[in-house]
Amino acid sequence: MRILAVFLIALTLAGTVEASCSLSSVRLSAGLVKTGDSDRRVIQSDPDRVVHLETRQGGAAGVRYDFYQRGQTLQVYVQAGRVTRVCRVRE
Repeated sequence: MRILAVFLIALTLAGTVEASCSLSSVRLSAGLVKTGDSDRRVIQSDPDRVVHLETRQGGAAGVRYDFYQRGQTLQVYVQAGRVTRVCRVRE
């Protein structure tokens, strides 16, 4: 019984660490960025980190721009020049 309780608590805490990718927009320094927008405002907002995404075969799959804010990281995914996904990772 004690093992089950510890497992359930660990499972609950592990769920809070995951990213929330249900966002459809985010406010950055250059303005409001929504899914479907071009990547111009994202690049103008001066991201803190740029990650080039690859397919399993090594081809280009897009770019992820990270913006560090107080207690969270905003991740903006861009494919073919359009914003496809916005995620918030709480720290």
